[in-house]
Amino acid sequence: MLSIVRTKCVTPRSVHAIVSSRSALANSQGTSLSKQTRQRLSTTSRLFKSLESPPSTPVVVAEAGIDQTPALILKPHINFKALAGSASAMESNIKHRNLPDSISVATVNALYRTVGEKTHQLEMARAERNQIAAEMKSLFGGEGSKSKKSKTATNSAETMSREDKEARRQELVLRGKAVKEGIHVQEAELSALESELYERAVMIPNSTHPTSPIGPESAAQLVRLQGTPRLSPGVKAYAHPSSTGENDDEHGQALQGEASDYPLLDHVSLSKSLDLMDFESATAVTGSRWYYLKNEAALLELALIQFATQRAVQAGYMPVITPDVVRPEVVQACGFQPRDEASQTYWVSTVAPGSARASTVEGVRHHQRSALCLVATAEIALAGMNLNKVLKESQLPIKMAGFGRAFRAEAGSRGAEVKGLYRVHQFSKVELFVLSKDDQGESDRILEEIRQFQENIFEELGLCYRVLDMPTEELGASAYKKYDIEAWMPGRNGWGEISSTSNCTDYQARRLNIRYRGSKSASQRSVEDSEGGLSTTTVPSLKFVHTLNGTAMAIPRIIVALLETYQQKDGSVRLPECLWPFMGGVQTIEPKKSEN
Repeated sequence: MLSIVRTKCVTPRSVHAIVSSRSALANSQGTSLSKQTRQRLSTTSRLFKSLESPPSTPVVVAEAGIDQTPALILKPHINFKALAGSASAMESNIKHRNLPDSISVATVNALYRTVGEKTHQLEMARAERNQIAAEMKSLFGGEGSKSKKSKTATNSAETMSREDKEARRQELVLRGKAVKEGIHVQEAELSALESELYERAVMIPNSTHPTSPIGPESAAQLVRLQGTPRLSPGVKAYAHPSSTGENDDEHGQALQGEASDYPLLDHVSLSKSLDLMDFESATAVTGSRWYYLKNEAALLELALIQFATQRAVQAGYMPVITPDVVRPEVVQACGFQPRDEASQTYWVSTVAPGSARASTVEGVRHHQRSALCLVATAEIALAGMNLNKVLKESQLPIKMAGFGRAFRAEAGSRGAEVKGLYRVHQFSKVELFVLSKDDQGESDRILEEIRQFQENIFEELGLCYRVLDMPTEELGASAYKKYDIEAWMPGRNGWGEISSTSNCTDYQARRLNIRYRGSKSASQRSVEDSEGGLSTTTVPSLKFVHTLNGTAMAIPRIIVALLETYQQKDGSVRLPECLWPFMGGVQTIEPKKSEN
């Protein structure tokens, strides 16, 4: 039986206040804390002070009561100074990615300057409030602060008459009230400005690798072509993505393919004769672009998962089974926009649409507070696995291979793109994810390493594929550089994307607060020792990791490529030998006898 607990959020600031108040209480009672107690309180205070730098993560303390999930506060660590220093380059980057004009570096920089000015004004107002409080104490013999200003005020008060002190107190009360009200107004204004600043700043994409092509999908550069495409009679294949077959330049040269003496079927036709899929029942049960895999197709999905995971483990990746549901803050931190009207994200909530509760204020607030997102890729869950963590440099790189289900609304897709398994709402996927050091050369090297792993997988499966260096308009917000791998699909008479890999540098880490302690560069800081004095210590500097991701196996697309590539004249499909150990003795998928 599960126990239900209520949670209290204890922030570092509140714990520090408790420590301070305990010391003050001891002083007021004329007692002193023991050396051991002082040392323990000092250590606790330093610990929680160190957690105050944003984003401050609540410490969850369980208490018997009601189930209440604490809010996840993610304040991205945007490098605003670097953004201001490269404003022109970043504006060009936004233009090259064909992003809307609402995403503006100039607007973010202006907001950042305004927030700085307002913060300074607020600090001045708080300083005046503290000065008023100190003078109020000094008027009637309070100890007040030990600052020079406080001592001057105390000396001045000693020469004042009782009536003058009372008059001065009235002045300070009125001024203090005005300052306090002004602080409240400034705090509200600053909070609104900071919210707008971060809302706009997180929309700015990552910078782009200098060698990435500029332009739309057709500007992609061919990196490598592997294998020979199988061709139906009269069909031609072209290697370069900009080729249309209407010109005779180097990009328009047709490939020397393996010509078939019979028409090659698409996977939908094959699946009917082989009894592998049921789209009609899935449409009735769930809707269009959902499916049942059955018979050898079900075994094939499981075989591909095991095959890819085994190869990943052999390459040094840690196997992980990820949650398929995450908080929307984590989705956004990874560079996706789950709340955008054009979002491809599915939401999960305990507030049923159309219910009486859904129309209430309480129901709306509950949905906003507790609704979760189905992940579009295991990359999101793997990235969140190290949320708010500080790693050791010796732990890097951390290489993970995560298995999970991917859910995508795929709004706006139509035609051949949505036929059969090619573009569906749910699919199984094995995803590679790496955390590396804050070293551009190192993360670039790992990107090539991931790409080579992917190529090894597809070569072993015997697929004909091409590797493309993707242009700026095809890069997601988090991607610094991206490769796509497309397989030749004979039944579709064209190329279809089966994998991609991206280097996201520190874009996601800054939003998820994933850092590591560097072993070489370090900083000096003063800390309180056990006797209450200050000593200098060397502390390794904190750096944000680089994150990289790549698809090891997107199951439906690979099933499409395998069925269409390995189809035989008699209608059977001969599976690649590397999958036989995972198929329960099945090597060839044979047509099923008709019951009629």
